[in-house]
Amino acid sequence: MLRQQRFLTYFAICAVPLLLLATLNYWNATHSVSKTVETIVQDDLHAYTTAVNNLIDDQGSALLKLAVSPDFIRSPNAAPAGELLRVVQTTTGLTHLKSFTIYSRNGQPFGNAPSPAPDDRVWTAQGTVLLERLIEDGSNRGLCFSVPIHDAKGLEVERAIVGVVDLEKVFATAALATRSSGRNAAAVGIVVRDEAAKTIYQADSSLAIPVSASAPLPRLNVTVMVQRDQSQFISTPRRLAGVGFVLALLLAFVAAFLLDRHLRSRSRGIARVEEDLSAIAKGEWDRRIVLQSSDDARVIADNINTMTEQIRAQIAREEESRQFESFLRLSAMLTHDLKNAIEGLSLTVNNMERHFDNEQFRIDAMKGLTNATDKLRAIVARLSRPVSSLSGEHKRPTKTDLVPILKRVIATAEPMRGKHTIQTKLPANLFALADALRVEEVMENLILNALEAMNDKSGTLTIEAGPDENGEPSFSVSDTGPGMTRTFIETRLFRPFSTTKKNGIGLGLYTCREVIRASGGSIDVQSVEGAGTTFRVVLPSIPHDRRN
Repeated sequence: MLRQQRFLTYFAICAVPLLLLATLNYWNATHSVSKTVETIVQDDLHAYTTAVNNLIDDQGSALLKLAVSPDFIRSPNAAPAGELLRVVQTTTGLTHLKSFTIYSRNGQPFGNAPSPAPDDRVWTAQGTVLLERLIEDGSNRGLCFSVPIHDAKGLEVERAIVGVVDLEKVFATAALATRSSGRNAAAVGIVVRDEAAKTIYQADSSLAIPVSASAPLPRLNVTVMVQRDQSQFISTPRRLAGVGFVLALLLAFVAAFLLDRHLRSRSRGIARVEEDLSAIAKGEWDRRIVLQSSDDARVIADNINTMTEQIRAQIAREEESRQFESFLRLSAMLTHDLKNAIEGLSLTVNNMERHFDNEQFRIDAMKGLTNATDKLRAIVARLSRPVSSLSGEHKRPTKTDLVPILKRVIATAEPMRGKHTIQTKLPANLFALADALRVEEVMENLILNALEAMNDKSGTLTIEAGPDENGEPSFSVSDTGPGMTRTFIETRLFRPFSTTKKNGIGLGLYTCREVIRASGGSIDVQSVEGAGTTFRVVLPSIPHDRRN
């Protein structure tokens, strides 16, 4: 059953493109036939309208000749009235007249009356002219010709010929001529309709697959439509398409048979490769795929064996690299924290000589030294816990008032008031869900970065805190330093080991972002080159956040 399903699958894969190709060939053939039939129909339409006009013109020319030659036209009484039309039809080419009458100047008819009266213009005509007008009497439609007959001197019109052309007969004669001269003539249909879309002539209009074209015939105030039966033209493309579909299915069957036979010979080797490859994917990296040299899958097996050997070597190298990178990362993180603690001590020591007599300075300095000592103890404690230090483990966030922490960090920057202006805008309290110790490190890092950015000249350090537009607790640190480019912010600002400082490590802002994210908050930056930078931190509030 499985083999049958597989063979059917191969057959479908081979048959689909071949059938699509056969379908495309059939569509192209029928499209070409349609274009050819449209061209033939246009030619038939032109031939038919030309034939109608020529037949009418021939009747008019014959009437003009009749007006100047036969004697009985000048002596109509020589022929009986009922025989006049027959005599005219047998002695002239006026075979498409349905009535013929000669009128005297006083309006008396000679011939097979009744007949339409002559055109009033005939009695004043100069020379032998042909006047025509379209007459309609219900379903009786015809083209009436009027020709003057002058006296012997040619000065006065003494009689007038009136001949009515049988249009239905004209249409039928023209249709016969078109069918006999066209290609595949038996399949031509012709329909003539008047201005009210009423059919006045129809021939062979019941076609299986009609292709039509129409054109007006203003002379007769009608529209002519010519049709061709397309079925006779597309019979050959259909037969060829049937042969093409049969060949496509036959070729698909042969191809599927050969493909199935070839793939069955390889199935054993492929099955072995699949089995061993599944074991390798589950972690058995020492597994090797062993096949005979004559097996078609031997090349695949050798490549997989080579790849697994390279992977085993790469895993061993990566294990060594991870151990070394762990040591480097721990060293970099501790170095960064030591650098911040030393910079805080440096600020105090650098201003001690100048402000030592200031009692408030001594109080702030003692607090700063105490904080720096506590931080150094914490760093030493982290050295004894390398695993948790490397993993970035954070304490569970708790309800924390950010204002006292900000004031404590700001106090470390108080010795810089002699060089920079420090502005603060803090509420009485501002509670957030955070790890107090890690948030304090973020505040300290942002403030030290702001002071370093303004190191070349005096500037303004601004620290603000309060709820944001959504009611979430937030604080911001702004400086008036040189600012940063948009490209630097997007590509390097929060990347680890990426810094523009000469003695920097590049972990400060990266650590800040990770701490804030771990607390469920966000940190963003706005900077203008030449104007300064503002870092804004938003932390989750107590009532709305239930993060663990």
